[in-house]
Amino acid sequence: MEFTSKNYKIIKTKDYIKKNNLFFFFGGVNRNSNDWILVEQGLKSINFNYYKIFNRTAKKTLNNTIYKTIKPAINGITFLIKPKAKQLSKQVLISSFEPLLFNMLAIKLNNKIYQTTQLKNNYSLSYSDNKILIFQFGIANLKKKSK
Repeated sequence: MEFTSKNYKIIKTKDYIKKNNLFFFFGGVNRNSNDWILVEQGLKSINFNYYKIFNRTAKKTLNNTIYKTIKPAINGITFLIKPKAKQLSKQVLISSFEPLLFNMLAIKLNNKIYQTTQLKNNYSLSYSDNKILIFQFGIANLKKKSK
């Protein structure tokens, strides 16, 4: 196999997706170097690291993984943004990335990818809280069906 920059980007993207349990898929715009310096400074000030992937390599990488559901959402330059801190809230994510002109596409939490429509319906990013809510919903539906 010939080693090209395209193959390198694909391997690096796969490695990033495998190794990180929590990161966010954001869609962004291509900017010139002066604007990009300001964006990098903004990301650093709110304690986030990023990895930039391009349309073709992202689609090719995700086509061969279990994350095929996110593939239609990727159109253009996509950023994989990882927080440095352990505690996050939905409001912090929404308020800190809109001024930097990033649109949230999805979130990878452990081995699952949740798209933004699924996130808007969730009250928490905690797995145990979401599991309790689903359990309570199931009990309520079971009682409704038995009547």
